Amino acid sequence: MPAVPDDLRRRFQNWDGKGRPPQEAFEWEKRNWQRYLGDKSILESLPNPIDRAGVLEAFKQVDGPDSALDAYVASYLWGYAKAGFGPYRAERVIRLNTDLENGKDFAVELHTLARIAMADGGAAAFEYVVDKRRADRRFFAQWGPAFATKYISFATKASDLVVTTPIMDSIVAGWFRNHCKEIGPLWLTWYSAGSYRQYTACMTEWAQDLSIEPEQVEQLIFSGN
Repeated sequence: MPAVPDDLRRRFQNWDGKGRPPQEAFEWEKRNWQRYLGDKSILESLPNPIDRAGVLEAFKQVDGPDSALDAYVASYLWGYAKAGFGPYRAERVIRLNTDLENGKDFAVELHTLARIAMADGGAAAFEYVVDKRRADRRFFAQWGPAFATKYISFATKASDLVVTTPIMDSIVAGWFRNHCKEIGPLWLTWYSAGSYRQYTACMTEWAQDLSIEPEQVEQLIFSGN
């Protein structure tokens, strides 16, 4: 793997010099989310503003399909807290992937994904989706890796059995494109299991070099500082 890029080391030094503050929390508009998702109890229990710790609490409660769906809402809300179209997109994914009369249950599949991530790690969870989509390209319709790896990351964080895998989204992919060309482009598609494995391995190595966690490396990249 390539050495820690200068830009990342600079970000780490700035963050370390400030006392390693956590990522900021984001305010969100409850009415907007209720407009699309109804009166889901998770919307009442999530903190406002919301941060990673608030999302993690929802994942620690995952013990079945309903709580797995709540965790999905929490991760989507955190990811789209600043965007007014977040609730629409969250509802659309649920709607497109739920057809109970034909045995299509998004909540059940989310629970399966969470269980795999918590027991076998993020790479296994990602590859599970890859295999499912090879059989059915409509599996997890309109839910790509940029947001699904948020779900996988929090699921691994909530487990004592596996290491936490970092999020791989467009911001991270863009940073790699500009600062770590040795890794090559990170493809944000469900055909990119190789990219995801290479990305997580690289982040783990850099985290060891900096004596922090892989998810903190991802946060430094995301922060833009």
